[in-house]
Amino acid sequence: MRHFARVEKGAVTATLALVLVGLTSLALVGAAGVLGLIQDRKLQVTTDLAALSAADTHRGLISGVVCSNAEQILESVGFDLLECRIVGDGVEIRGHSMVSFFQLESYAVAGAPR
Repeated sequence: MRHFARVEKGAVTATLALVLVGLTSLALVGAAGVLGLIQDRKLQVTTDLAALSAADTHRGLISGVVCSNAEQILESVGFDLLECRIVGDGVEIRGHSMVSFFQLESYAVAGAPR
C-alpha cells in the first residue's frame, strides 16, 4: 500500500508557486489599469487647460498662435496634440497619449462666454 504523503510530496510547493505567479500577474495588470486611469485624468485636465489657453489666444487675451499655444501646453506634460480647430468664437482640442498598451484620447471645447 502506498503512503499518501510520499506520493504528493512537492505538490503543495508547485501549487503555491502557481498561485504566487497568478497573484503577481493579476497585480501587474491591475497596476497598469490604475496607471492608465490616472494618465487619462491627467490628459483630460491638460486638454481642458490647452483649450482654455487656445480660446483666450483666439480672443486676443493671450499673445501667440492659437494651436501652437495649445500644443505647447500638451507637450509640456508629455502628451500630443491630435487636432486643433477654431469653431466660431471657440476652439476644439483633441489630445493623445500612449500608456503601457492603452491609447488615450481626450476632447475639450472652450470659447468666449455667452
